[in-house]
Amino acid sequence: MRSRNHRGEGVRLRADILVAATGLLDWGGERAVTLRAVAREVGIATPSIYPHFPDRSAVLLAVVRAASAELTHRIRVAMTTASPDDRLYAAGHAYFDFAAAHPRRYRATFELADPDPVIVRLLAGALSECVAAGYSASTDPAADAVALWLGLHGVAHQRSVIHNFPWSADLVPHVVASLAHLDVERSHHARHHPRHVRSRLG
Repeated sequence: MRSRNHRGEGVRLRADILVAATGLLDWGGERAVTLRAVAREVGIATPSIYPHFPDRSAVLLAVVRAASAELTHRIRVAMTTASPDDRLYAAGHAYFDFAAAHPRRYRATFELADPDPVIVRLLAGALSECVAAGYSASTDPAADAVALWLGLHGVAHQRSVIHNFPWSADLVPHVVASLAHLDVERSHHARHHPRHVRSRLG
């Protein structure tokens, strides 16, 4: 059993509860996350959870909100490249990488909580810059950013649940270039990543 927290260490216990719940979610999905299982992983009695979370649903909601924030952070970090079209491709890779690394956590994030609107705003900003630079033919970057996010989410979700389908090794260039209406021959990304141009043009 875990030793009793000293005064003021409740924040640490709350964090440990979330770590344990996240591990259980990654291992066995939502059904694996029970208060008893979480308490066992942390080394505490089940009632010790209640001062921090009123029930199982609150624990799961905190886990998926943290996962959503992590996904947004990874996309934001990936989109620090100089060219706006590079930022779109980098966002796609970060999105797929997170979903592939944590498939159960990814699915639960969108089943139990609303998506983070920051992701769409980041995509819309980069897409607007692509239009200004002549890299994209989009006439409505805001709407196309939503379509791009839906495309990324759809592929990421299906890859997390359908394992026997012969998925392409790198779908990012196809998804991003198509839904962002990128001119792959003119874009900065195409000049520096010709393999993706060949893939896109067949």
